Amino acid sequence: MRGFLPVVSGTLLLAPALLAQNAGINPATTRAMIEVSEMGRSTIKPESLAGSVAFEQGDDPTISAHPVTPHEPLPAARKAAEKAEHLAKRKQQEAAIAKYREAVALDPAYFQAWNNLALELNAAGKTDEAEQVFRRLMQSNPEHVLAFTNLATVLSGQKRYAEAEAVARQAMKLHKFSFKANFVLGTVLIDQGKWSDEAKITLQYAQVKYAEAKTLLDRWP
Repeated sequence: MRGFLPVVSGTLLLAPALLAQNAGINPATTRAMIEVSEMGRSTIKPESLAGSVAFEQGDDPTISAHPVTPHEPLPAARKAAEKAEHLAKRKQQEAAIAKYREAVALDPAYFQAWNNLALELNAAGKTDEAEQVFRRLMQSNPEHVLAFTNLATVLSGQKRYAEAEAVARQAMKLHKFSFKANFVLGTVLIDQGKWSDEAKITLQYAQVKYAEAKTLLDRWP
């Protein structure tokens, strides 16, 4: 199932002006470089929520996140979510949103469907509702780092960098060994012009998984 936004136009924007000034990267290169194809729409196969949970737990190959109780979606909810995913790939956002709503109505504990609903809402320009869904997920499922990192990325895309940083730090508290959380925090710090030791350390860690992090480090001012 979908994690974060390559089908829709989602990127983790690294303040183009800052990058141009500090690292010699133009805005077009920035957008291409920081495309979040791995931040939400991960390489996870279309499986149950347990599949996405396993991805979060395995974000670092040696240290797991907080243990979670796997949830097997109801068959009808899974079918609706799979249909929604198909519609999303065809860029039929409103139809995809309707199907995701159907999935979570059938199975309110279906975390992955809620997550993907928020992503489609954001892609459709319904940013306020998308944010509400993510924040509700963060409160009800704080063991899932995915909602935190995805919300931080959405907030960054809206240039709400200070808020994005706060959410990214929450993700780091949950799972400080998450490559994804480190990558998001590092880039959000740079968004604010904070080319700091902390930003460098988080990106150095994240480069194990994210080539974009190494690209930034290679251009460090």
